[in-house]
Amino acid sequence: MTPRHRIVTDTDVALLQSLAHERSVVAASRRIGISRDRAVYRLSRLGQAFGGPVVTGVRGGRSFGGSRLTPLGDRIVREGFDSVELLKARPLANPSRSNLLHGVFHPEPSPTVVVGPGLKLRVSFVAEEAEPVSLLLDPESILVARGRFASSARNVLAAVVDEIRPGPGAHGRTVLARVGRVSLRASVTEETVAQMRLARGARVFLYVKATALRRVGLPRKATRGSPRR
Repeated sequence: MTPRHRIVTDTDVALLQSLAHERSVVAASRRIGISRDRAVYRLSRLGQAFGGPVVTGVRGGRSFGGSRLTPLGDRIVREGFDSVELLKARPLANPSRSNLLHGVFHPEPSPTVVVGPGLKLRVSFVAEEAEPVSLLLDPESILVARGRFASSARNVLAAVVDEIRPGPGAHGRTVLARVGRVSLRASVTEETVAQMRLARGARVFLYVKATALRRVGLPRKATRGSPRR
């Protein structure tokens, strides 16, 4: 069985659900806070994985046209990604490695993990004060932008591009961006690199939702009778 996380991301789920209500990729992507280019890229990857399109009517042009879910896309939205198609989905070649981060949790004033000097990440899980935690961040869950804009993302990180490498898929690229002393991988399309003129030294903003930061490993177990520090 193909592992689900190698095919479907939280962004994919939100995008298809949004397309069930909106009539264009532009509107659907705006609704969940990602770019139109990234939405088209995600839809293309889903089509490759499931062996058929999940949306129809996606086309270029000034208005970008209208869009609607295919019967497969509609079924996935109604029945969920655990449908029979997922069990038969093909793994995508060369998936990006997730960003593995280590830090210290602080619950106040809001759940935050301090990863390094100048890098604090808002998260959606809870842990004990000063508890060491490890996080995974999917490169495809990071939105890269050249400027700031209104977004529901709880983390907006000023970064500098260190390198751009070939990424998953024929037109995928991986941006290595540095936030303080921490390097993060972000997946973008070749078109995005050209449009944003991304290159070494470019200053960008990385938008990361708190729910995209997944805790890995077991929570620390409190030792009975040990003093709290």
